[in-house]
Amino acid sequence: MNRSEFTLAQWLSWMEASHPVAIDMGLDRCRQVYDSLNLSFEGVTVITVAGTNGKGSSVAMLDAILQAAGYATACYTSPHLNRYNERIRFNSLLSTDDQLVSAFNAVDQARGNISLTYFEMGTLAALWLIAQRKPDVALLEVGLGGRLDVVNLVDADVAVITTIDIDHVDWLGDNRESIGREKAGIFRESTPAVCGDPAPPNSISDYAQLISAPLFQVGQDFNFTHETNSWDWSGADSKKQPLTYTNLPIPSLPLQNAATVLQAIALSGLDVTESDISRGLTVAKVAGRMDCFAHNGQQYLLDVAHNPQSAQYLGEQLAKLKTPITLVLGMLSDKDCTAVIEALAPIVNEWHFVGLSVNRGQTADQLKACWEKAHKPQASDVPVCHHDVSTALAYLEQRAETKLIVVAGSFYTVGEAYAALGRDVI
Repeated sequence: MNRSEFTLAQWLSWMEASHPVAIDMGLDRCRQVYDSLNLSFEGVTVITVAGTNGKGSSVAMLDAILQAAGYATACYTSPHLNRYNERIRFNSLLSTDDQLVSAFNAVDQARGNISLTYFEMGTLAALWLIAQRKPDVALLEVGLGGRLDVVNLVDADVAVITTIDIDHVDWLGDNRESIGREKAGIFRESTPAVCGDPAPPNSISDYAQLISAPLFQVGQDFNFTHETNSWDWSGADSKKQPLTYTNLPIPSLPLQNAATVLQAIALSGLDVTESDISRGLTVAKVAGRMDCFAHNGQQYLLDVAHNPQSAQYLGEQLAKLKTPITLVLGMLSDKDCTAVIEALAPIVNEWHFVGLSVNRGQTADQLKACWEKAHKPQASDVPVCHHDVSTALAYLEQRAETKLIVVAGSFYTVGEAYAALGRDVI
């Protein structure tokens, strides 16, 4: 069958099998295809967001605030939870199958004999769609690292780094300095950059100084204070004039990321009022991040926390609920499963481990071994292992005695939970 006749499902299947490895670091191949596509982002304000954690929530708050200000927006994020269409959104609406098929066809024609990974093909397709649509603002989330990510083919008008933690060590390095340098690769000469990590590695500021990129650092160039029912922010605009907002509504997403977002907007040159910010913060949300809801009389909280830093944040938020926690955990084998379990152990009353039937997926028994290593269990403290997420949730619903079921550990885990519960993610 000619690829020009592929459906979206056929394209995705072909993309998964068309390149010898899933991750192939380097931009040379993608740059050739990108140049062949001859894309133009003239008139589009590009904000690129990198970081270990907080990228998705930062993009969501940027999107909500800018739409509240009347701007047409495009968002590119990854991975998705249930449908590939989630990765590319225009004014919060998912891209259609037809749009994605057109984009894949365009990239396929431009690439010639150049082989691309699933992610590379998808990112180039997203950039093609955004260039065709010409929104006022394009919000681009980096998939892995920054310097060598396909998103970095586009010059950002504002570059944002959220937080830095140890993750993807096979590709980014095993220390925060090397990871920070990779993330800082999205910076551009004489173009504003924002860092929301309160204790950033020196490599970020070193690189910004090297290329003369003005860096705005939380705790130095912008700050925030948290009251009981509101918060205040202070920073600077693109001309380094002081800027403050007071009595802002507290978002459902991490406040540290919200503060970083406000500094990015202040540097973007976009016309955004305090009222726009308040309205955007009130409605901003991300599927799979602290998503709490009731289903069949049972309370659930779904969160994609999958590394020690995000697990620590999840644990802190769950501790505030002061309710017994039943955790359903499924993780990938290249994650620091032991450290994640250690971070969550203080607040978990009952453990349920699940296997993930994807590449790099851990089995439930492998997670139990990590738990035994991290947790030093008592004889009465025994986790339950399940084949998959749906089996675990069916088991827990049948018992009908759990106060709060938390599902975490991976996008795959949370995506399977949404599917098992018949819940839309958007």
